[in-house]
Amino acid sequence: MAQLSETIDVNGRRVLDVSGLPPEATGPREPVWWGNTLLMCIETTTIVLLLVTYFYIRRNFNEWPPPQPKTIPAMYHPVPDLPLPTAELILIIASLFVMHWTDNAALREEAAKVKAGLSIMFLAAAGLIILRLLGMNAHHLKFYWDQNAYASTIWVILGTHLTYLLAGLAEFFIMLLWILRHGLDPKHGLDVELAGIYWYWTAAAWLACYLVVFIGARVL
Repeated sequence: MAQLSETIDVNGRRVLDVSGLPPEATGPREPVWWGNTLLMCIETTTIVLLLVTYFYIRRNFNEWPPPQPKTIPAMYHPVPDLPLPTAELILIIASLFVMHWTDNAALREEAAKVKAGLSIMFLAAAGLIILRLLGMNAHHLKFYWDQNAYASTIWVILGTHLTYLLAGLAEFFIMLLWILRHGLDPKHGLDVELAGIYWYWTAAAWLACYLVVFIGARVL
């Protein structure tokens, strides 16, 4: 077990010898863990503010979502389509099991399993991004982004979460490339762990957005 020791140097000053400590740490003992956590706290605030905006705008309309009588044909209850966002929800929940398996493999420094897990996660993130891009149009959402405050809020919520998916995709790709070229070490095992925490948060954020944007439009 790593130990700290205190000695006295030639000038009589107390010196803390940290040479026995490991070069890497895990969890909250590592500063990058706190950076990752604080990032998620900031982005949680962003999502909460967007969802609060959705409910604030709801108070301005008697019918929800706002009708579109000027369209051909007129839409008096233009709720966004469910199939694509529901497919996203199913896929991102399924990916959590892969991410958890990859996390555990990283802690055990099982490079082959980590490579396989990151490859699957990269494909899952890419699939989610494709589904999001397919669903972000007026045909599926029933509104153009600049049609009214409701439409703008919906597009911003979905677009903001899309940036989280893009960040996850880039992270999985970069980590996979590094491990393929240099192998897996404890430092980059921690990076995989942090990517997992971030992905769990991304899934939770999408569940909240899904319930508000797509289910809320049907029940509010």
